[in-house]
Parts: sequence; C-alpha cells; structure tokens
Amino acid sequence: MQSLYLLVGTLLACHVLYLFIKRRIRARNLPPKYWTIDPFMNLDWTFSTALNAKEQLTLFEKYGHTYRLSKLTNPMAAIVTCHPENAHAVLVGQDWGIGFRKPGMGQMLGSGFICTDGPEWKRSRKMLRPAFHRPNIDNFNVLEGVADKVIASIEAADGKVEMSSLMYDALMHSSMQFILGIDSTEADDGRPMNAQTFNKLWQEGLLGMGIRLLLGESLSKTFLPKARYQDVCDQIHSFLDFAIDKGEKADPDPTKKTKTMAEIVTPQAKDRADARSQLAQTMLASQDTTGVLTCNVVHLLSSRPDLWAQLRKEVSSASPELLTWDGLRSNTTIQNILLETLRLRPVFPQTGRIAIRDTVLPSGGGPNHDQPLPVPAGTFAISNAWGVHVSKEIYGPDANEWKPERWNNFKPGSKEFLPFGAGPRACLGKDKALAEAAYLLARLARRFESLESLTPWKPDASFSMKNKKGYRITFKV
Repeated sequence: MQSLYLLVGTLLACHVLYLFIKRRIRARNLPPKYWTIDPFMNLDWTFSTALNAKEQLTLFEKYGHTYRLSKLTNPMAAIVTCHPENAHAVLVGQDWGIGFRKPGMGQMLGSGFICTDGPEWKRSRKMLRPAFHRPNIDNFNVLEGVADKVIASIEAADGKVEMSSLMYDALMHSSMQFILGIDSTEADDGRPMNAQTFNKLWQEGLLGMGIRLLLGESLSKTFLPKARYQDVCDQIHSFLDFAIDKGEKADPDPTKKTKTMAEIVTPQAKDRADARSQLAQTMLASQDTTGVLTCNVVHLLSSRPDLWAQLRKEVSSASPELLTWDGLRSNTTIQNILLETLRLRPVFPQTGRIAIRDTVLPSGGGPNHDQPLPVPAGTFAISNAWGVHVSKEIYGPDANEWKPERWNNFKPGSKEFLPFGAGPRACLGKDKALAEAAYLLARLARRFESLESLTPWKPDASFSMKNKKGYRITFKV
C-alpha cells in the first residue's frame, strides 16, 4: 500500500511539474505580463487605469504595444493592445463577441446590439439602420433649437459656463426627440414623468449597471441591493413604453421624410420588450457622443486663438448653405478640427471583446512579441484606440500635440484611426454625431469672438474620453 501511495504521489508531482514546464514554455511566447496584486479579477489594473487614464498609455510604454493580464489559473486571461493590426482585428473579427455584457446590462437595457452576438445582433442592427440613413438625420431643425438654447444659456451666464452640463441638458432634448419622439419642452401629455426626472433615473440606472458590469454576475447578485435598482429599471421602462405607444400611433405614411427611432423600431419588434430594448440601447450608445466631442473641441480650441479666429472668419462670411449637411462636410477647417479632436481624444478610447472561439491576433506572440499570437476561446481583449491614435510611428513625433492642420496632407489607414470602432460593429450614429458637432461648432464660432478654458486637461477614459475636471469655459462676444 505504501508503494502505491508513493507511486500516486510521484505521478501527481510529475503531472504538476509537466504543467509548470508547459506553462513556462508557453509564457515565453506570450506578450509581456502585467504584474498584478489581484490574481483573481485584476481589479488593481481596472482601478488604476480608470482613476488615472494616462496609466493606459504609460503601461504601453512599459510593456510594449500588447501585454497580458493573468489569473491564477490562466496565464493569459486578457490581452490589452494598441497595436493597430491587433486593435483593428479585435474590432472587426468574427471571432470576437460582446455577449459577456448581457448579464450586467440586461436588467436595464434588455437584449440588443450592444450586448449580443450572431443572428440576434444582426437583427437588432438591421432594425436600427434606417434611422441613421441620411434623409433621416440631415434635418437640423431640432439641432437649431439646441444651439439656440446653448447660446442663450451662455449669454445669460455672462459667457461663463460649465460646458459639459450645458451640452448634456441641451442634447438630451434632441436625443429624446430623435429616439423616443418625445419633446421634453412640451406640457404634460400623459407621460409617466417629466424629462428631468427620467434623466436622473437614467443616470442612476447607468451607475448601477456599470457597477454590475465591473463586479460580474455572481458578486452583483451576492452583494448589491436589488430592490432600488429594479425600481429604477421599472420606471425607465415605463417611460420607454410611453414612447413605444406614441410610435404605434404615429402616421404610417411611407413618404414621411423623417421618423423617430420609436416609429422605425416598433413595427419591426417581436414584442414590447424587444422594442424597449432597442430604444434603451440606442440611448446608451448615443448619450455622450456629440456632447463629449463638442466639449473636447471647444476645450482644445481655447488653446488656439488663431484657429478660432480663422474658423470664425470662415463661418461668419459663409452663405447660409454652410449650415447644411453638405456645407459642413465640405468645410475643411471644421472637418480637420473634428478629426484631430477624435484622434487625440477619441470619444470611446477603448473597447472590450471576448474570443468566442480559438483565434489568432496578427502580433504579440513569439520571443520578440512580433509574431502572430494564438488566442484561446474565452480570452478577453481590450482594443485601445487612444494608444493607436498617439503612436509616433503612425502620426509622427508630434503625435501628442493637437494640430488640426496635420489632416491637410495626412490620411491614416483604416487600422490607424478608430474613433468610432471598425467593421460591422462600427458606430451607426457616426455621421449623425459628426454633423451635429460640426453644426454646434459653427454656430458657436459665429456668435462668440473668443473663448478661454478655465480648467486644465485631466483625462477620464473610463467610458468616454472627457475631462475629469470639467469644462469651465468663458466665451466673449
């Protein structure tokens, strides 16, 4: 019997040694390892890169363009990359999915294009696409009212405003009209709450959802209170149901030039819950895009009075056609400003995916980390567009400087400029966001002679790229 125990012990020891050697050999061909103090969830990495956004770039400088996060049982639990080939491959590849988001998002947002893969994602995307066709988004009537409101608020405050809160409030109005068909300025029309109450509930819901995504399904169910979050979700759903009812009663005339998202989605939806999910997920995807982009543009322009003067001269002397879809897209100065802002401060600085099957990334493997990298199914990957956009190999030694004029003679490849993602999952609302930001910028430049920022730049890249210190701006007539 003693001999048997000895044999079993020897076999176990050999097996452990085999696994250890196999792991060490494999590790030699893996990307550099981020040394974590939390080998279970890598929360130290999560919090350090969230609380100090520049740490994202610092880690690339330390480890190279691609590095890995490990766990006790997995030497490559996650990959973080700013290599343009890798970042692009993660975004466009059919081997990468986002279904992991559904447990954290589903209670509030349901099932839709933000948290599904395969046929379900394709169906959702197909339902929403008509809302972003040009005939449905090139009418600036609602946006004109938004610009009027923003300018009036700036003037009422003697030119000194917190730009982010001002833009958020104003754009929530246009977003409600475009997505839900609800005019937030109208008197009571039977809706379950006013727009301000809905906005507060929406923000509370997003906070709860974000915590659940961070902690994961098991920890969330164990430690987070359920009743309040469920109540918030129920109230949000009741507001969306009101919009769905309006969409069902809307004029079905197929020749109608513009339609709200609710009018487009509701007839295609499987049921009310499906329609509600599509609307809620569109609201999440669109809520910060135009506002954050416009705030970043204004903040950066405050350091370039020469460029503001040039822009002001162009828009002040231009014909009324400038403030149209075609006019704004053909104005080189405006487009260069937007492109350079999206390069240096991409609205969505990084995006997560999970490998749904064994796959390969173009770079990061081998002893010199310049060979293809085999990636097992279940590996999480973070595609960091910000890191791609400040690469000196791509954008030159001044890559960290904001220079809109660089776009006069420079055109990056599709893998080198990823402000709205890439491939089949690229942002549907990209053209709408760019047109809105261009319009608002032109209107501000027409009205105000100069501007000055009162807040230094400290990036917050936890979700969208914004200034952690806010956007206190002084405009002068």
